Amino acid sequence: MMRLLCVTFRFIQPFPIFHGCADAGAPEWPPSPLRAFQALLNATALRHRGRELDSNVRSALDILEAIRPYIIAPMGVPATVGYRTYVPHNQTDLVTSAWDRGNLEASIASHRMEKDVRPTRIAFTDDSLPAVHYVYPLDLPDDACNRLLESVRPSVRSITALGWGIDQVIADATLISQADLHSLEGEQWRPASTGVNRLRVHCAGSLDALSARHEKFLNRISDGKFTPVPPLTKMEVVAYRRDTDPAPRPHAVFKLIDANEDAYRYPHAKLIHVAGMVRHLAIERMTNAAPAWITDTGEWVNRVVRGKRDASSAEHQQFSYVPLPSIGHEHADAMIRNVMIVAPLGMERELNYLAERLNGEVLRPEGDAAECDADSKPQISQRIELQKFNPPSGKFISKCYLGLSRFWHTVTPVILDGHNRKSKNDKPEEIARATEKLICKALQRWGIETPCEFTWQSVPFLKNTLSAHKYDRDGRHTGYHRPAHLKDLTAVHVRLSFSHPVPGPLTLGAGRHCGFGLMAAVQS
Repeated sequence: MMRLLCVTFRFIQPFPIFHGCADAGAPEWPPSPLRAFQALLNATALRHRGRELDSNVRSALDILEAIRPYIIAPMGVPATVGYRTYVPHNQTDLVTSAWDRGNLEASIASHRMEKDVRPTRIAFTDDSLPAVHYVYPLDLPDDACNRLLESVRPSVRSITALGWGIDQVIADATLISQADLHSLEGEQWRPASTGVNRLRVHCAGSLDALSARHEKFLNRISDGKFTPVPPLTKMEVVAYRRDTDPAPRPHAVFKLIDANEDAYRYPHAKLIHVAGMVRHLAIERMTNAAPAWITDTGEWVNRVVRGKRDASSAEHQQFSYVPLPSIGHEHADAMIRNVMIVAPLGMERELNYLAERLNGEVLRPEGDAAECDADSKPQISQRIELQKFNPPSGKFISKCYLGLSRFWHTVTPVILDGHNRKSKNDKPEEIARATEKLICKALQRWGIETPCEFTWQSVPFLKNTLSAHKYDRDGRHTGYHRPAHLKDLTAVHVRLSFSHPVPGPLTLGAGRHCGFGLMAAVQS
């Protein structure tokens, strides 16, 4: 039976908070495995007082650095409002020079810098201290596990802080079994191929790299010259997720490129045209050259690529063709320059196959027998080519549509799978209850199980996007062009608030497969 080494940190502040930050100063929770490993190495080095590490301790750290641990931690919520501190900067020489000149009123307090702090508040009860557990699976004989514990336990018990120096902890290490794992209180985070949280993790070589970096820090000033300390390179950034976290849907993103190889812009209100043309092209390519591992090609194309429902099947899965309005900047025009294909969970292989065969293909406004009837037809006077690409980090696609956030709102309205009113005499509270039920139904169909709250309205949340209304006060068509089968359904703009961060892409409602109900992450 596999043994597990459990390293436990208990926060001892009266009101426990954690100040550690991830990249770009973003709040980090749970504390990354690399942070815990650094705390362990620091305590070990202090115990040896400049001497070489004991061979048993060194061997134990070599084993642990190559293991990606599980993390069991209480819920942590970043503070919505931080606080500001003032810290002295490295200009004490100016103060001492003033003292030397006889200016005894000079003070270090006048040389301070503002530092804004936004800690993470840790959930706790009055009965026990909040604890974060790092669980390392050990594929070793029992006697080797016992020796490893004996080697690292004194150092673990010497750790006094995790995060900043003010994040005081007491720590211990024990050996547990798989059965004991379920008795640990907190949310369980495990490494995954995709996840809502990306944490820095130690890897083979991290021990030597940390030791070398510390040595360079000690010798950063030599012969009057300053040598910057290089960043740590021997580490990995690993996705962690809880069992309750929704997994991000597989997706492929394309640019719309014109004949001059510039970005092509398509009207926001007619985004359904782009979705329809990409869908027609996908049907054509997969009909002619479906994946070799698909047994029933015609059925797969008809059901997954085209999206025709099988009445005899309780579970329906299909590709979604989602145009992406340009948003994320106060002057963004919300025009369509990109399109994304979203696949059901578990269909990464099929999606990659389709994406490679659509790359470089030209969209055509002509339909065929598979065409979806809409209230207007695409009008394209020039060549539009699909060009597959990986959205760069920090840009609007990665940040708004594929980001990670507790708060999301619609870019295009959610088309409800039904009507929220039966007659013109319905009372507002009855309409509100019916709307709430239909939104809950849309969330369930997308597979969102994470608890959330929501509000809805007809007006859009973003500039240059359109109202959910179909007609204006004079009865004229307004808003978005829709497919015929969605034309008479009720639509609303929705804002979601989750208890935990949720990854994109998110599309909700009856029109989620053709670009309606597209959600964007709210960054603040």
